[in-house]
Amino acid sequence: MTPEPQPALETIRIKRPFSVTVLMVGVLLITVLNIIRFLLSISYFGFLNSRLAISPIYLVMTGFVWGLGGLGLFWSLWKVKSWAPMLMQAMALTYALYFWLDWIFLSEHPVSGAPSAVGVLLPGSWVFSAGITVIALAYVAWIMNRAKVKLYFSSSDSRDNPSQEVDIDEAETNTAEY
Repeated sequence: MTPEPQPALETIRIKRPFSVTVLMVGVLLITVLNIIRFLLSISYFGFLNSRLAISPIYLVMTGFVWGLGGLGLFWSLWKVKSWAPMLMQAMALTYALYFWLDWIFLSEHPVSGAPSAVGVLLPGSWVFSAGITVIALAYVAWIMNRAKVKLYFSSSDSRDNPSQEVDIDEAETNTAEY
């Protein structure tokens, strides 16, 4: 008596949530801008060296680091790596910190006529920039902690095999809530 062949286990492939696609577009945009910063800083190094108070090496290095980091983040989101949500949140927070430190300590803005100590350190539009930073960080945290997104990235380990595509709402009804 020969044993009957077992049916192949079929994995369920979940469609990428639209919110993850929006984040990927944002990551790609910031990555491209930093790669352009890197390339232009190299191309116009002499000009920048004669005009800036800081070394253009800073512009080259930050453009390179954020361009390379953004490519890695975009790749991890595209390939649906299980660690991509944590990397996305960590890089968003780090980029926001970099933005503010760069703006406060390295940007040239007038100190004369500043009404307070805050005015000395922060440019005039700091309230708007702070609001956008808080909204962006909250959006990233909210998206990466949604049940649909967690389900999408938690099923990433089984994506090496061919699978059928399922609507994420159907998959959520068949799985336990996080």
